[in-house]
Amino acid sequence: MSVAWIVVIAFIAFIALYFWSGKRAREKSAERVASGQLQSPLHKAAYALELVLLSFLMCGGNVDENHTAIVVFIFIVFPLIIVALRLLS
Repeated sequence: MSVAWIVVIAFIAFIALYFWSGKRAREKSAERVASGQLQSPLHKAAYALELVLLSFLMCGGNVDENHTAIVVFIFIVFPLIIVALRLLS
């Protein structure tokens, strides 16, 4: 399988996830409006955690060459954590 096919599959998966999360957001907002609660209580907590994770990402420039594996780990895992927070909040 060539790299082009992997990119096409990833793009299609991204578009599907985008529309699915939009549909889910509309359903959740309708439930919150009906109960009088405009934002989920976890919404602000998810944003705070994202800011902490972003600060860890930005600190990667100060790491010496002996700890580059940590920076690579941060750049791979932290965006996945942010996506999970956005889907769960």
